[in-house]
Amino acid sequence: MTLRTATFDAKIMARDAAERAIDVRAVPWDTVSETPDGREQFARGAFDISEPERVTLEAIGPHGAEPGVRLVGRAKALEDREDGLYATFSVSRTRDGDELLELARDGVYRGASVVFTPIKDRAGAGGVTIRERAGLARVGIVERAAYAGAEVLAVRSEDAQPMTDEQAATAADPAISTARVDVVTREDMEEVRNDMVSRMAILEGARGGAGTPHVLARWAGLQAYADAAYDDSAAQPLLARALADQLTTDSPGVVPPSWVPEVAGILARPRPAINALGVAPLGPSGMELDWPYLDPALNLDTIVAKQATEKTQIASVKVKILKGSQPIDTYAGGSDVSYQLIRRSSPPYREAYLRILAIAYARATEAAFEAQLLAVAGSSLVLTATATADQVRAFLFAASSIVEDATGSPATVDLVSPTEFGRLGGLAGLYPAAYGTSNIPGTAQASTLAINVSGLPIIRAPFLTGNTHLVTNGEAASWHEDGPFPISAEDVSKLGQNVAIWGMGTGATTAPKGIVKSTLT
Repeated sequence: MTLRTATFDAKIMARDAAERAIDVRAVPWDTVSETPDGREQFARGAFDISEPERVTLEAIGPHGAEPGVRLVGRAKALEDREDGLYATFSVSRTRDGDELLELARDGVYRGASVVFTPIKDRAGAGGVTIRERAGLARVGIVERAAYAGAEVLAVRSEDAQPMTDEQAATAADPAISTARVDVVTREDMEEVRNDMVSRMAILEGARGGAGTPHVLARWAGLQAYADAAYDDSAAQPLLARALADQLTTDSPGVVPPSWVPEVAGILARPRPAINALGVAPLGPSGMELDWPYLDPALNLDTIVAKQATEKTQIASVKVKILKGSQPIDTYAGGSDVSYQLIRRSSPPYREAYLRILAIAYARATEAAFEAQLLAVAGSSLVLTATATADQVRAFLFAASSIVEDATGSPATVDLVSPTEFGRLGGLAGLYPAAYGTSNIPGTAQASTLAINVSGLPIIRAPFLTGNTHLVTNGEAASWHEDGPFPISAEDVSKLGQNVAIWGMGTGATTAPKGIVKSTLT
């Protein structure tokens, strides 16, 4: 993903401690900032997947006459608080590290800049991008910043002294800052002179004194000395390069595992039959779903007829409106999850568990609906288990006609078992629509797993078996449901939380004759 940068103002406080460290409020929560990419803000906990040992500290700004970015340390700790992300950094013993501590303590560096990888965003009000999850890569201490919110909280080093009120005011206002002047004393000059004399004596002794050839005189030049130094075939090589191998397996204590933040294997499991035929709410009360329907034994052609002559008896047929009924079932699942597992798991166990429960609920209700459709199907047509594409087309056309007679509308879907779905996808005469097709019974495309025969979509119903077909529409059957609902309750006596998902539902098969089942021969 693309790295992004956000920069904030900071203030500095100093306090004495026997360590080289700097405290920063790196990112304030819920504070809108104007960036070159637009307005953005960070939600609390946005950096909860960031690891301190992977976050570096940089000094950004002028270094004498050389501007640039210098690496000066690494994070020791990251902490989410109410108002923002706080970080403690250790500062290396380098010239740049010393300079950072000094300039931050003197109030020259006042800003904090974060470099991060966006992972999950959402759109907020007023066009603001809300960063819900991001990976923190670097934090830079800068001379000045464009946006408010971040704070350099403390600077600590071995030689640091607490700032007085006057020093704090001077650091906060550069207009009254004072210049630092280093005074070189006579004693300092004498110490440098003595050091130079000592070094000259050491060099003279290495030459063996006046008139003695220097130890390097046996080589004609630097190149000859380098060749001899790196000649491993010599009887006594000048350099003995026996370096010990250092492997990751030798130091497992400093090589933690790298975990992917997403749980693999949690797949989306849609409800193909329920989605194809529609979902409707349950009624406001009761544990039984009822619906009225016209007596299927009634011959509509006999209800109204031509009157023979005036004042003769008109057609009169008893019309029964019957009641259909189906019990409402409850589907649920859950467990008692310990607080330790909830608080110490990464990625979060509770979030993954609720997703798994939702998928299991979808599969349980889909299986129940498919079984009900198969059980109440009131019409059937013959279809061989080796039917060709043209024969399947003829079967679907005839089945759709039956569905229209029973419901007033043609079929909208053909639900088939996984076995039959695989067979249809490989039929000769069904070609991918992406290649351009004409004068064929239908299409089948592996890249989308979409099959369409005679204009009717073929839907894979995972719980049907054999070579079953169920041709129908939403007028003949639909799924009625209240839920699913996630619920939780604290189990204080066991230090856990009861987590579950539940819902109620049933299928309403209002026109069984409008469900056409294949009879295989």
